[in-house]
Amino acid sequence: MSSKLSTTVAATPAEDMAVVREMVNELQDYLLGNDVYHTLVVVTSQGEERIQSSCGDLLARLHKLDGQSKLLTPAQREELVSIQRRLDATTRSMHSRYQALMEREARARLNSLQWYLDDCEEDPKACRVQYPFEIRNRQRIAELVKALGDVLPADIQSETAAIDRRLREMTASADFVWDRRVKDVYPREEYWYLYVLPRV
Repeated sequence: MSSKLSTTVAATPAEDMAVVREMVNELQDYLLGNDVYHTLVVVTSQGEERIQSSCGDLLARLHKLDGQSKLLTPAQREELVSIQRRLDATTRSMHSRYQALMEREARARLNSLQWYLDDCEEDPKACRVQYPFEIRNRQRIAELVKALGDVLPADIQSETAAIDRRLREMTASADFVWDRRVKDVYPREEYWYLYVLPRV
């Protein structure tokens, strides 16, 4: 197996905008459904793409767009405000469904991280290679936790803390593990797990 790290090429702000726009257009139907992950057909500069989205993915893209606001055109900034307004209105009117879906997603992503960390004990080299890709789950959990705020269930809080303990024990300080063009969006203090790599 290659020892080269998995790459995570950051979507451009225009691509993130296209996904966020489509997700908010379909948000009501998504919240009425039962699936945590939802496939969107989005038109980007690459043509039509099928993209798996979720509450956590939507929040993560909004966070990134907010952090890259200086790269947006005035029209894009205006549209982003409008999208955020529509998101807030929909999630307010469907609050209990939105909250339940965010909780389910946080638990699903915690489980995925747990399985990944278990596999790391078996194969540390593969673990290191896959880290930049797998750690996306942790960043999306962070956005879900922020959105849940005061209503964050105790089990999600304690399981996130347990995952973080395991991550800290098995990693060492490293350069930013994602696309360097988005480094400023994720300060080291808050997103410390993007500045470490598993020891081999």
